[in-house]
Amino acid sequence: MNNNTRTMESQELKPQLGLLSAMSIVVGVVLGAGAFMKPPAVLAAAGDSNLALAAWILGGMFSAAGGLTLCELGAMFPRTGGVYVYLEEVFGEKTAFLYGWMITFLFGPATVGALAGYFSSVFCLIFDIPNNYVAVVSAGVLAFVTFVNSISVTAAGRVQMVATACKLIPIVLLVVFGLWKGNGQVLGMSAGTAGAAAPVFSVAVLATLFAYDGWAQVAALGGEIKNPAKILPRAIIGGLTFLVIVYVAINVALLKVLPADQMVALGHDASTIAAQKLFGLTGGNMISVGIMIAMIGGLNGYIMTLSRVLYSMGVRGQMPGSRLWGKLDSDSNTPVCSIVFLVSISFVYNLLFDADRLSNIASFSNWIFYMLTFVAVFIARRRFADVPRPYRVPLYPLTPIVAICGALYVFYGMVSTEPLNALFSIGLTLAGLPVFWYMAGQQDGRRRLPRVKTRYVVAVCSLTLLAMMTMSIRVFDLRPEIRVATEPSLVPFSYQEQGTLQGFDVELMNVAANRAGFKVVYLPVSFENLFDALEKGYADVAIASLSVTTARQEKVLFSQPYINDGGLGLLVRSGSAVKSPADLAGKNVGVHKGSTGEQYARQLNGLKLQPFQSDADMAMAFNQGSVDAVIHDRLILGYLLNRQVFQNGQFAGELQREDYAIAVSKNHKDIGEKLNKALEDLQKNGELTALKAKWFTGAP
Repeated sequence: MNNNTRTMESQELKPQLGLLSAMSIVVGVVLGAGAFMKPPAVLAAAGDSNLALAAWILGGMFSAAGGLTLCELGAMFPRTGGVYVYLEEVFGEKTAFLYGWMITFLFGPATVGALAGYFSSVFCLIFDIPNNYVAVVSAGVLAFVTFVNSISVTAAGRVQMVATACKLIPIVLLVVFGLWKGNGQVLGMSAGTAGAAAPVFSVAVLATLFAYDGWAQVAALGGEIKNPAKILPRAIIGGLTFLVIVYVAINVALLKVLPADQMVALGHDASTIAAQKLFGLTGGNMISVGIMIAMIGGLNGYIMTLSRVLYSMGVRGQMPGSRLWGKLDSDSNTPVCSIVFLVSISFVYNLLFDADRLSNIASFSNWIFYMLTFVAVFIARRRFADVPRPYRVPLYPLTPIVAICGALYVFYGMVSTEPLNALFSIGLTLAGLPVFWYMAGQQDGRRRLPRVKTRYVVAVCSLTLLAMMTMSIRVFDLRPEIRVATEPSLVPFSYQEQGTLQGFDVELMNVAANRAGFKVVYLPVSFENLFDALEKGYADVAIASLSVTTARQEKVLFSQPYINDGGLGLLVRSGSAVKSPADLAGKNVGVHKGSTGEQYARQLNGLKLQPFQSDADMAMAFNQGSVDAVIHDRLILGYLLNRQVFQNGQFAGELQREDYAIAVSKNHKDIGEKLNKALEDLQKNGELTALKAKWFTGAP
């Protein structure tokens, strides 16, 4: 890069951020949705709680090693652009351009678009806004963060500090009360998945690195940080150390409240269900608000930092429209055009693409360039031996080698498990080469655009976007919504698998609601709070293998039964002398805590009751001989027996028959009547029978 460009940046970008602001950006960008959504994914990939916690620690170590390594380059080249500047100085313009291209068109838009989508979904859920308006809410939150970043870097930094402070409140409450009130086992708990192999553990580490990602973005603000040689490494390392502690504490708290296999089954809803178990329905909403605040902080931090990469490319004349992207607004001294461009692409991604898949691909691409910066430290030690280094990597060369090994481990995990996504990521990044060659052949002297106040452009674009999205609601599904409460960990009735809610109850509810003319919005609610959710108006309907009892009928309405041959069964070991409940005296009997099976078993005399919070723990105790028999839902036992979750088990008989029905709030009798009509139709045409056969084939 020529001296004129360096001088231009140093004159226009003012150092305004101190240690607190810089550290808030690190924590604010990193501590977001990953804190709440990644623990179940890491646990599922690792296979047990020990390996899951190890993955979080290892991911933090890799990130810390990367941060320590990156800081040496940050101290050598303390200019806005971060990784982009380091790659340009060491590897040249082409490599730096590809990084900027990847950030601008892949990592940045995918991450910002995903966060906006998650925010809008939670926002609509809490404030009971129809799903038709998810896109409008996404546009609104993006417009808000864009406006904040267009005012000044100081205003954006203040928003970051406030968001970081506010979102710590629900995290602290969840951790403190989870560790205090939770009584579950943390270490050695199986997630119910076969995740011990090295390729799967690498996926767990990869998931943690996505949650940690953002630690390098503060380096992009090098030209706007006071005394970057001292503040930059302190901000990155201090922020990451804090985050490792927070992530491990969150995981331990969740494991004390929820069994490992239930965490995996709940997926993204694990934090909400854990909060409901600790604080009731209000706690679940509190966690949801905390998640939204975390996402606003993440959006603000990512837009603030990633837009500077496009700005740096604009200053260098490397992108089409560089005059716009390399321009600082005279009023706010921020790259408003670059910010608006990033947000616009992000909104398109939010509407058109699978954000989760794009985020995984973008994270993989990001770590390719991270590894190049780690290698660049070795090259810079020789090529720029005379350049002043106010900061040097501690334990050199061990620390950079650890960082490089971490990057290689990420590549191994991605390539070995998702080779097509890895190839797509590399291909999309290399697609920037033709643009680089085209721009390299262009001459100076581009057409100038008329001077317009940037604040007016931002305001008009934001209002136009909101108006267009509001008007476009007519093309969406306008059927009335019903809010359906369910606990998504009840295999095979209602459970999460790979982020998708499925099961017999879910499929039945979808079909019945469609016949009744409703759209379904599922609300994750812990089983013990399902009827409370209906009484308090949090949900309209509940479904979760709910048996019809006299006590429950006093609280809610029930549809006609969709299963009238359900109930409790007695499971014993093959060849056992136990043939009936009368033979259970002196025996260890496992039950699911809080279930009708536990209520039934407590009425029996002489047995030793062992309540379990999860079916996997109960099956493990049965298989190991710790319990002699199990009293549980007969259909669930049959499902688990068919999949050999319970080994060498056989039924000793039916204990109690129960009817399962859809629970409806007494304030929505009309919904119950329509669902009843739909269930009658499904029964008459045989669809209900076929659905039961699909999920419960072979059940006793």
